[in-house]
Amino acid sequence: MNMTESLPIVLTIAGSDSGGGAGVQADLKTFSSLGAFGTTVFTCLTAQNPDGVSAIHTVSLDFIKQQLDAVFQYFPVLACKTGMLFSEEIISLVSEYMRSKPVKLVVDPVMVATSGAKLLQDDAILALKEKCIPLASLITPNLDEAKLLLGKDIPSSSALESAAKELYEIYKVPILLKGGHLKDSKSAIDVLFDGKAIYSYQKPFLDLVNTHGTGCTYSSAITTFLAKGDSLPEAVGNAKEYLHRALETSVTTGKTKHLFHFAKD
Repeated sequence: MNMTESLPIVLTIAGSDSGGGAGVQADLKTFSSLGAFGTTVFTCLTAQNPDGVSAIHTVSLDFIKQQLDAVFQYFPVLACKTGMLFSEEIISLVSEYMRSKPVKLVVDPVMVATSGAKLLQDDAILALKEKCIPLASLITPNLDEAKLLLGKDIPSSSALESAAKELYEIYKVPILLKGGHLKDSKSAIDVLFDGKAIYSYQKPFLDLVNTHGTGCTYSSAITTFLAKGDSLPEAVGNAKEYLHRALETSVTTGKTKHLFHFAKD
């Protein structure tokens, strides 16, 4: 990179992960690896590692607003992702703020951590559905999140396409339905429906790799590629390749292996 080259500015609005593998920490690693300049707004601080979340501390609404102001008053943000928003109050504040911002918005509807910890309060689900999702350029639910958004299970890989279309009909925004938790498939299948066409993305499962932080990494990679000018199907495809490469090159971190954000082609 030369000294005159500018980087696309991207933003994550999410929670922290003291273990470094998910949340804002994963987002920043992804942004940097893919050649974007990452900015941050913290919504929550978590005490967590890959085994689980032991404590959640919410950031005050006033300070969240101050962070948003600090970023948008200075930086020409091109694309933004939301991760852990946690409460109805935070969702309402962020949604109202982002409503006036002409940026591409990727909403990762973070509800439950890989470890099983709840990352969204029960009374916040309706606010997410009604206030945040309608603003999105894309939402990226996994199967558990899609069940809450759709109101029913997605039993098999053959149901992914119809479920993505149903979600689109409800929320009227593009859907990337992630099928990585399906029991009947030998590969990680994701389905994108943008309101016009279905796109399918597949990669083989990798053994002995911890998937902590994959959802955050995936959505922040999509955000970066959108900021770089990719179409939505291209951004998802490029992000899927990046995520798989990061998993393939996982590094040992204590008890297990975790994805490596800075792997090269």
